[in-house]
Amino acid sequence: MLKIIVHKEVPDRPTRNEPRVIKRRPKAYPRLTKPRQELRKQLQTA
Repeated sequence: MLKIIVHKEVPDRPTRNEPRVIKRRPKAYPRLTKPRQELRKQLQTA
């Protein structure tokens, strides 16, 4: 089966264009890993 797959040619698809880029942009702030309420309390005591 692998020998058959190896010899199959992939068709040319001229309208198939996909950018090779990272989808999400880096953010200036870290991810929210703790509950928001807990982080608010930490900010108030700091």
